[in-house]
Amino acid sequence: MELNLQRQSITISEVVYDGDVEQPIECDALLPDYCPDIVKVLKCAVTTNILSTSLSGDRLTIEGMAVAHVYYSSGGCAIRHTEYKIPFARAVDLREAPEFPVITVKPRVDYVNCRAVNQRRIDIRGALTLSVKVTNNRPEPVVSDAQGGGIQLRRDMVGATEIIRQTESPFTVQEELECGYGKPPIGNIVRTDARVNLSDHKIVSGKIVLKGEMAIHISYQPVESEELEVMDYSLPISQIVDCDGVTEDCRCDAKVFVHACDIMPKADEAGEYRLFSVDAQLKAAITAHMNQEIPVASDCYSTDYDCKGQIRPVSFMRLVDILKDSVLHKASMDLPEEVDSVLDSWCDVADIQWNMEGSDLSITVSILVSLFARMLDGESMYFEQPTAVTHKVTLPCDGQNIRFDPSCSIAGTDYALSGKEKIDIRCEVAVEGCVYQTIQHSAIGDIQIDESAPKLKEKNKLYLYYADEGESVWGIAKHYNTSANRIWEENALDNDILPEKKMILIPMA
Repeated sequence: MELNLQRQSITISEVVYDGDVEQPIECDALLPDYCPDIVKVLKCAVTTNILSTSLSGDRLTIEGMAVAHVYYSSGGCAIRHTEYKIPFARAVDLREAPEFPVITVKPRVDYVNCRAVNQRRIDIRGALTLSVKVTNNRPEPVVSDAQGGGIQLRRDMVGATEIIRQTESPFTVQEELECGYGKPPIGNIVRTDARVNLSDHKIVSGKIVLKGEMAIHISYQPVESEELEVMDYSLPISQIVDCDGVTEDCRCDAKVFVHACDIMPKADEAGEYRLFSVDAQLKAAITAHMNQEIPVASDCYSTDYDCKGQIRPVSFMRLVDILKDSVLHKASMDLPEEVDSVLDSWCDVADIQWNMEGSDLSITVSILVSLFARMLDGESMYFEQPTAVTHKVTLPCDGQNIRFDPSCSIAGTDYALSGKEKIDIRCEVAVEGCVYQTIQHSAIGDIQIDESAPKLKEKNKLYLYYADEGESVWGIAKHYNTSANRIWEENALDNDILPEKKMILIPMA
């Protein structure tokens, strides 16, 4: 007797590491020569970028850059800005060496303290949290079909998703922007912000075409003035990313991040500083998914011999949804009585938390509202207030065993004063991320038949069986040592689970 087994490889998604690591940041630096002396530090904000990740065996090395933005007063209403780049590297030991890794690292600023040691020296201390997740999408051979020896297989179709491509593509955007009509020449750039909002992506012959816009916010103080001018720009973005193996049947999560954006004043033809020179370093990140219906043999027996199948649980990953939502959040902030006017206001994402409430995915985004204000005595001050917004999404599944790696950003901010006592903030929060569900299923890795232990067979017999509602035809066939296919054909059944009590005929194989 010859038993022929057919095997296929399925992709098993296993989490190798999922945790947080702390990374300190430290900087002791002098002011650049062109910056005036420090009178008072108003605010220190840190932005972070992950530059690269590399695996060597079971050790993950993360390299990144933290940029400390220091805003300070140099006397009167003047607000000055300087920044310091703080590179960092962090090694993380995994529990095993993944062969086909998918790595996600998301940095979060825990705290930052900044003090002026003297009028020209700054001391910065803080800490980051790096949320690290590493999954191993490894191929696993399982039995898909078997013939010979009276073997019977229970085959189930499992809907699963395979990440077939994960790629990053850096590119640059260089532009010259003019000051608005009637705006005074540029003296000192105080604060800049740049972000990319994707509007569309298309898959064309192994490439992904991205389209969107880069929104740029600039606040500056004019020459010979301590007032603050604000400018907003929108630059169209179009980029083609090579993604070999990606077809139109794929579902892609496409994002574009701003790694760095240097904005400097530039003189126009008349010699006046009325231009902004923009040099932005961007990175497109693509994750391509392919949905599949995979036939998996989950149980077996032989009608001729004693049979043993090596059955083990396997985990499949299924893509539930790719979120691309926009949430409008409104908040109010009480102003101190000494505030004369608001110079600039903005919002930053401080933290993201999520949990499942049945089949509803609840995402809570913590937001920090910040503003520069001019006081009645002419001094500039910084104020901030935390707020939060919760966004709920109903998922097309039962909500069990959900994996979600959200990313949130502020897509736009505007404000309006309510008299002198309150400011009303409106911000648009972009909520993005892939929602996965982990599915546990049994699969057969191997089958062994004992030819020295044949089974007694009853041929040409027909049994009557009174089945209960919810019984499995496969279970009945296994109990009577016959073929489930024969029972389905004899009784014109099209489902393994019987929907009601009924009498069925059981032909012997």
